[in-house]
Amino acid sequence: MPARSGGMDEKMRKRHLMAGLMIFTALIPCLTACTGSGHTDLYAPDLQYAQLETGITMAYAQLGKENGPPVVFLHGATDSYLSFSQVAPLIAEKGFRVIVPELRGHGKSDKPPEGPYTVADHAADINALLTELNIRDAHVVGHSLGSFAALELCAEYPGMVSSLTLIGTAAGASGNEALAWLAEGGDDFPGINHLDSLPDEFLSDWTYSTNDDPVFVQKTFAHAKSLPVEIWQNIFGGLDYTLADPSVIVVPVQIIRGEDDELFSREDNMALISRIGSPSILYLEKKGAGHNTHWDGNLGEEIASDILDFLK
Repeated sequence: MPARSGGMDEKMRKRHLMAGLMIFTALIPCLTACTGSGHTDLYAPDLQYAQLETGITMAYAQLGKENGPPVVFLHGATDSYLSFSQVAPLIAEKGFRVIVPELRGHGKSDKPPEGPYTVADHAADINALLTELNIRDAHVVGHSLGSFAALELCAEYPGMVSSLTLIGTAAGASGNEALAWLAEGGDDFPGINHLDSLPDEFLSDWTYSTNDDPVFVQKTFAHAKSLPVEIWQNIFGGLDYTLADPSVIVVPVQIIRGEDDELFSREDNMALISRIGSPSILYLEKKGAGHNTHWDGNLGEEIASDILDFLK
């Protein structure tokens, strides 16, 4: 398993790994443009629902100007709209129309018993949602699993994507040792494929965060705990993914990586950059952050600023 450097004891190393393994990708909570009215608005949005031609009902939050340039945030595995709740409202304040769906299997969206939920499924769902909302092209921000869905959306439905911001990303997750350990286990963990339920100790480690907002931390834990183990299996069973042809990605791309990302290395990022076809690529690396870069170390405002600068 990957480990963080820096002399942490084994418990802390495991906690950071578990936090890093949360392949999240990005969602927003409030329907108003972050008025600072408290956690209820920030972390408990009035969700809307769309019946998609892909066969599921998808929950999503929406904020900002209805006629503003659309920006779509895609969260990672076992996350919900919470993932970008400290980022997306800041984008909406600047005149953008922000759409934050909850991917199939997550949050209030449908959780089909049949799995796995593949990256192609997620991309098709987002394409169907944008079509339903009469959005012809959008800037897409994705974290980890969400970044794969963003890449696949751009590759398979290229007219839908104006730009990509990818956080905690790579060309895919096939063969990733940490994800193999999560699924099949090791000496210290039996693996989610061999469990009937997930113990609270595991979930506490999984949702460990360096974010200092206790409401964010509590709600992140509560969401992970709400997902039955069968849904975890469907989510991670779909992560045997590698982008087939990175050269077809020709829109502007921004890649943001936490310096201490436990899941994807700098080399993984450089390999993706070397293969995508975009003539415009920006790479940023953040000190003091792991895989969940946009909330590790309370970097939400900084990441929002990076996204806004990129969109300009």
